[in-house]
Amino acid sequence: MQEQQRVLNLTRSYNLRELGGYPTVDGKTVKWHKLLRSGSLNALTATDIEDLLNYGVAYDVDFRSRHEIKVAPDPFDDSQLTYHRLSVFPFTDQADAPKKPAKKGLFHLFGKKEPATPERSSMDRMYEQLVTDSHAQAAYRDLFTVLLNNHGNDGAVLYHCSAGKDRTGIGTMLILSALGVDWATIADDFVLSNEVLGLTTTAPTRISSNDAQVAAMNGKSVSKAHLELARETIEHHYGNMDNYLAQAMALKPEEIAQLKKDYLE
Repeated sequence: MQEQQRVLNLTRSYNLRELGGYPTVDGKTVKWHKLLRSGSLNALTATDIEDLLNYGVAYDVDFRSRHEIKVAPDPFDDSQLTYHRLSVFPFTDQADAPKKPAKKGLFHLFGKKEPATPERSSMDRMYEQLVTDSHAQAAYRDLFTVLLNNHGNDGAVLYHCSAGKDRTGIGTMLILSALGVDWATIADDFVLSNEVLGLTTTAPTRISSNDAQVAAMNGKSVSKAHLELARETIEHHYGNMDNYLAQAMALKPEEIAQLKKDYLE
């Protein structure tokens, strides 16, 4: 693998990408060989595994569900790196994320019926829950714990789900936000999955899953609108991203400072 390459193409990798080189609002950049995002890893060849270890991967964070992992486990062994199963699914809160309260405008003042609120799609609901569900939040909190435990060494953290775009995309949004990367860059990285997986073409990469809901999700492209929805949901419930990182992710100011020290240059 090349030293500084955004998309890392191994023999049997899916949507494997570097976060290195992304600029922050205060003039720094994300270090290379420190943060990798990916889709499923279960099909990696022995050579692929050797390449990742030589690249510096020291932690494997798996966002997939227990059921997904049982059928298609990651191929590393305990002597090669540290593995963390941090399943984002299934959501555990009983209800969908609370709907935003409707604003009473001129229709209300003049005694007219408010126009109907458009129905949210299943993907809309999922992106809201990815940032509000207590089980999902716990998984992403533990991701930050892994990142903080990577302090003081040259190891890279590789985190992934099945297609590496939805669960992994939200994890990436949170990491890059904590590091101070601007929103436009975060959004561009998010939708890069469409290009890498060919999801806007007639021949997209097929990533199967033993979970029917995940398999259906894997075939759908990602949109900046869904990432914006996640951010708007955070702002609605927490005020802003900084509050979300402090409250939902339980990150102290000194831990944010440590993350920036360890992952920026």
